[in-house]
Amino acid sequence: MLISIIVPTFCEEHSIAMHYQSSIRSIESLRSMLSLELSYEYLIIDNCSTDKTVEVALILRSKDPAVKVLVNDQNYGPVASPFDAMMKAKGDVVLLIAADLQEPPELLEQFLPALLEGYDAAIGYKKASRENPAMWWLRGRYYWLMKCLGMTTIPERYSGFGLYSRRLVEAFRADLISEPSMRVLLPRNATSIQSFPYVHQQRHQGKSSYSVYGYSREAIKNIVRNSRNLPHLTGKLAGLMACIAIGSVPLMVMAKLLAWQSFAPGIATVLIIVLLFVSLILAFIAVILDRLDQILLRLDPPSRTVNQSAVYD
Repeated sequence: MLISIIVPTFCEEHSIAMHYQSSIRSIESLRSMLSLELSYEYLIIDNCSTDKTVEVALILRSKDPAVKVLVNDQNYGPVASPFDAMMKAKGDVVLLIAADLQEPPELLEQFLPALLEGYDAAIGYKKASRENPAMWWLRGRYYWLMKCLGMTTIPERYSGFGLYSRRLVEAFRADLISEPSMRVLLPRNATSIQSFPYVHQQRHQGKSSYSVYGYSREAIKNIVRNSRNLPHLTGKLAGLMACIAIGSVPLMVMAKLLAWQSFAPGIATVLIIVLLFVSLILAFIAVILDRLDQILLRLDPPSRTVNQSAVYD
């Protein structure tokens, strides 16, 4: 059995070697525990690191031919880059894990037995975190919003970390979703998932390629492109605003008659017009969101190709 370990990197020169060593220890442990003939490929996909991450990765490759290094020609972000590497993986099972050691490579020793039992995916979800409490709270609200919008049914604190079967990877490849977020792809394609809790560690080395603004931008793009409930909810809100505007007409007339001196001239008319205008804007947004896939397809045909400036295979 071939295990593909997908490791996205950005400025991880101090952690990538330790991550590689931890991953290899887990492979060796699985070999002895399951008595399987396991081989692996350790695929590093780098998002234009500005430190010596690529140099360290090439040193690892010089010592172990199973290490492969893909260097992107630009920073494609935390969604497209790992997904592209997953599509290039050749393994019977594919592990997606960050290089910053916040996600424990040792969890592979629990993931693989689950897939051998017949599960499509074994995923890790954060039961606790040693990261910034504010970020922990914000991430939780984002996952909650995704559930409310009907985008996912899996554990809230799942970020893509997990082991996936070859059948599931091919299902991801065939899925024409606009934004290949694992939180959206997984429940759409997996028939059986086993979840494992872990403690999300604090980042000690390296730095993230994304700021709060960057993560917010990705979150909004993901919700707008993939939510099927958002157009419906926006349309409902537009209808509610229109009903409030129309229903307020007789109320305004009665209020005007009963308290003539309390109302400035034209205030009732302006309020009703504003409500109707807002409802029309919301209705227009609902139509746009409902037809977003068709609009994006014409303006920007979907492409999942991430270009590499260098490939060390």
